[in-house]
Amino acid sequence: ELPALIAGTQHVPQLKPLAKFPAVRRDLSLVVPQTTRFAAIRQVVLDQKLELLEDLEYVTTYRGKPLEKSQKSVTITLVFRSPTGTLTGGQVDSAVERVIAAAKDTLAATLRT
Repeated sequence: ELPALIAGTQHVPQLKPLAKFPAVRRDLSLVVPQTTRFAAIRQVVLDQKLELLEDLEYVTTYRGKPLEKSQKSVTITLVFRSPTGTLTGGQVDSAVERVIAAAKDTLAATLRT
């Protein structure tokens, strides 16, 4: 039985070529209502359809002073990369501003400073 079980679950790894250009990482700490789930934040980011966004990572959640009891701060990392060249600060800043604006409109989020 074990060989049949193993044969049915073999995983073939998928390899990607190494990136030619560096990634740019930006951390955002969004202050949102306590009831906001990370999945909602993730969806807001993905809904922006940012072509240079390579990855979105959850970092941490903070509750406590100076935030109100009805709030929490969720920190995420956005990873950007272009397949055709090194990204400029302006390209990344523009994408980040879109995410912040969408989070504000959709989730009543503010940027924690």
